[in-house]
Amino acid sequence: MLNDIVVHIPADRPADGIVGCAVSIAKAFGAHLDGIVCTYQPINPAIVVGASAAYYAAANQYNTDNDEAAARLDQFEIAARAAGITHGARSICDTPVLANESLSEISRLYDLSVVPQPDRAKPGHQDPLPESILFNSGKPMLMVPYIHTGPMQLDRMLICWDGGRQAARAVHDAMPFLRRAKTIDVVAVNEDEEDVGQSSTDALLAHLLRHDLAATAHRYTSPPGNIHNTILSLAADLGADMLVMGGYGHSRLREFILGGVTRGIFKSLTLPALISH
Repeated sequence: MLNDIVVHIPADRPADGIVGCAVSIAKAFGAHLDGIVCTYQPINPAIVVGASAAYYAAANQYNTDNDEAAARLDQFEIAARAAGITHGARSICDTPVLANESLSEISRLYDLSVVPQPDRAKPGHQDPLPESILFNSGKPMLMVPYIHTGPMQLDRMLICWDGGRQAARAVHDAMPFLRRAKTIDVVAVNEDEEDVGQSSTDALLAHLLRHDLAATAHRYTSPPGNIHNTILSLAADLGADMLVMGGYGHSRLREFILGGVTRGIFKSLTLPALISH
């Protein structure tokens, strides 16, 4: 079950969608919800060795305002009180890299982290946070699109299945949501029986049925570079409320390298997605 949830609230953009989503999930599961806002410290030019003035200016243009951060926390607490859920609110302040590392560590002690989708039109220091939490927290995250509005709906789930370890982890982590859903769909793109071996879509359907969860399979073929669009198109056609998927990639020297489909979903997400690594 979900008993302890954290939502990472952006300070530099509207937070109605992610706050509404997180609060509604906590209320649905009777979970405690903590809201965290991060204010990113200005980078001290004295420690940026060899950096140009232009680099320093670019790095600092996305620093957050303390008043905006406080306003987002107030917004969160008002929504949490109105929903009647137990909650906490806090802020942290650090340089971008250290702040996102701290937020990932904090997320290790929650059942679910709710994070905002990066908005390419409005870049900020918080943009690497979803990758950091995905690879470093050891827990599932729910990414909320920046276009999302209103509370989270939990009626129809769409599982993205490729037979891999990450996808299996995501199905396990999503069980609380799957048990509440009225309809479960499974999408497999370019499934190859030899590649998936014993972890085929049919085997997943049988596994879910043993949990008293009936699901419908959808099989598609797609060029590798368009798989994420195939998934999102099906989600729209079905009226899915949430994706369930594995997050692929690896970390290297504080840099996170996403797999192709995961990267495409991060950029083009149109509905909340539970992602596990």
